[in-house]
Amino acid sequence: MQTANGEHAASGAPIGNDVTADIAIRQAINLAVDRDTLVEVALQGYGRPAFGPADGLPWSSSDEHLAAPDLAQAEAILDAAGWRLGDDGLRYKEGLPARFRLTYPSNDTTRQLLAEVSAHMVRPLGIEMQPTGRHWDEIQREALHQDAIMFGFGSHSPQEIYYLFHSQHAGNGFYNSGFYANPQVDAHLDNAQAAASIEQANREWQAAQWDGTTGYGVRGDSSWAWLVNLEHIYFADTCLDVGELGVAPHGHGWPVTANLLEWRWTCD
Repeated sequence: MQTANGEHAASGAPIGNDVTADIAIRQAINLAVDRDTLVEVALQGYGRPAFGPADGLPWSSSDEHLAAPDLAQAEAILDAAGWRLGDDGLRYKEGLPARFRLTYPSNDTTRQLLAEVSAHMVRPLGIEMQPTGRHWDEIQREALHQDAIMFGFGSHSPQEIYYLFHSQHAGNGFYNSGFYANPQVDAHLDNAQAAASIEQANREWQAAQWDGTTGYGVRGDSSWAWLVNLEHIYFADTCLDVGELGVAPHGHGWPVTANLLEWRWTCD
C-alpha cells in the first residue's frame, strides 16, 4: 500500500495505510526479507526468489534483484526517515507505530506460511507485520486497499505490468490495489503499449521498472515486496509424456494442460 489513509474507493472500501505509504518502510522490508530462506521454509525448495512480477521474462529487467538481506542498510533507511525505536522494540514516527496487517486468504496455507515467516524476518527492524487470515470476500470488502495483501500474480503477457502499476488502474479489482501512481512510470507503460516493435516495447516495460531515475521496482519506489516464484509440482504417471512445458504462470492463468495435444502415452 503506497497511499496514505483517509479515502474510500467507489465500492466504499477504505483506502490507504499511513505506514506502508512511507517508501522507507517498503525499502526496509525489501532489504530485510531473506527470499532464499522463504523458498526453503515455505516452499520446501520448490521455487526461487522473486524481485518483480515478471522475473526472467523479456519485459523485466535482468538487473532487478537484491543481494543478500541487509538489515544494517534497512535500519539506516528507517533512521534517516524518522522512524525511531521505542522502548517496546517497535519503531515510531511522530507517534505512528510501524505496525500493519499482512493479510492472506485464510484457505491458502502457502501464503499463510510466507506471511508468518516474512513477518518474523522484519520484526528485528522494529516493524510489526501482523499476519491475518481472511476470506477473499472480506478482503475485498475491508482490506484490499488498506492492508498489505499476500497476492499471487504471474502472466505470459506484459499487459499484467500495465494493470499492476499504471495509475489508470488504481483500485481496479485486485490490480493496483495500493493505488500506486508515478507519472514517469505511467509514461513508460503508455510508450510500451504504443511501441512499433516488441524490442522497443520491452525497453519501455523495463524502464517502467527502473529508468535510472525512478520506477516501480526495488531500485525505485519499491511499490511491492515480491517474495518468491513458485515451482509448480505435479504428480504424473511414468507412462505419460507431457511434452515440453513452458514457464508456469500464476495458477489460474495458464494450466498444465495448455499443451494437452502434445501429451503422449508411452506404455503398451
